[in-house]
Amino acid sequence: MPKVVAVLGPEAALGFALTGVEVIRVADPAAARDVLLEAVENREHGLLIVEEALLDGLDAASREALLARNVPLLIPVRLSLRWASEGKAAEDDYVARLIRHAVGYQLNIQL
Repeated sequence: MPKVVAVLGPEAALGFALTGVEVIRVADPAAARDVLLEAVENREHGLLIVEEALLDGLDAASREALLARNVPLLIPVRLSLRWASEGKAAEDDYVARLIRHAVGYQLNIQL
């Protein structure tokens, strides 16, 4: 059965470790690049969760190559989210980008 692996900075790694997911802690985007390139070649991995800030720190070619893969599926997770009062949240396309990446095209959702 494919494994779920999370590649995260030190702070986020503590929370994800509580879920039972295998966590690989990295200090910076350079370390994340090396870990991610190794992780995508591991045939046991089916899903890679990566802290979005680490992924954004990679060069464009590396980032696009990682996101273009289907197996393992790479899911960037934004960890800088904050609670906001109802109706006061900033407009954001984070969920739309996740759906577009998973489905392969843009969905327009009316709420």
